[in-house]
Amino acid sequence: MRYSRAFESRIVFESYGVRVKIEATDPELLKDAEQTARRALLERFRVLESKNAEHSFGFARDESGTLILFQNGQQLSYDKSRDRFFKFFNSILRIVVAEHAQGSVFIHAGVVGRNGKAIVIPANSFQGKTTLVAELVRNGAEYYSDEYAVLDENGLVHPFPRDLSIRDSKFGEKDVPVADLGGKTGSKPIPVGAVLLTEYDKNADWNPQKLTAGQGIMEIIPHTIPRNFNTAFSLKVLNTAVSDAIILKSRRGDASDFAINFLSFFDNFINLT
Repeated sequence: MRYSRAFESRIVFESYGVRVKIEATDPELLKDAEQTARRALLERFRVLESKNAEHSFGFARDESGTLILFQNGQQLSYDKSRDRFFKFFNSILRIVVAEHAQGSVFIHAGVVGRNGKAIVIPANSFQGKTTLVAELVRNGAEYYSDEYAVLDENGLVHPFPRDLSIRDSKFGEKDVPVADLGGKTGSKPIPVGAVLLTEYDKNADWNPQKLTAGQGIMEIIPHTIPRNFNTAFSLKVLNTAVSDAIILKSRRGDASDFAINFLSFFDNFINLT
């Protein structure tokens, strides 16, 4: 699909040190795009007067009502479903910011806080990460994120507390506020206490291998978003973050039972260190 109508409305904003320009063929589309961007970045969003940005997204709508998305001047996607269209933009924008963030390293991971320390769970999608985070929160851990562990240059983990994206067999995927789980959201940066390298396997017994910091970093690197854009900084931050953490690797069974047992183990570990 080709589309050449000029963009008439625009806004430039900064998030995590990344400058992004949003352009649209009409003010209504720009408003929808801005609202989506604010939700995607959890209001970590500062409007700039500058017209210059390293990254840009363009929004258009053709005569049939089809929505069209451009990235850096190139057509990226199109869709007649408004919800699906902006959900896609929501995901793409977060990835762009995570890849190019200044002073922060984003890891694809779930995170909860416990006794002032972070439990970081790096994992790909469909490996039970969000399910485990939800169970840990139900059992008293503070919610930090079900998508990104955001580390600063000192290795501290900052909250990225979007609603949990929980999948079920009946309704597919739905966003669930942490309050609906009876949980609380962490509000301050905390050091990493544990890195949990695990995925769900209904037949698995928890039999963890304890990894060294070096081994752990090698396992975390594939989940580190800016690894190809800021490799040296990413490695430095990872090394700082996990230097005093316990790093465990094993498949696990049901999340509800595992969460209770792991939090008990973690509490004992923290009390002994």
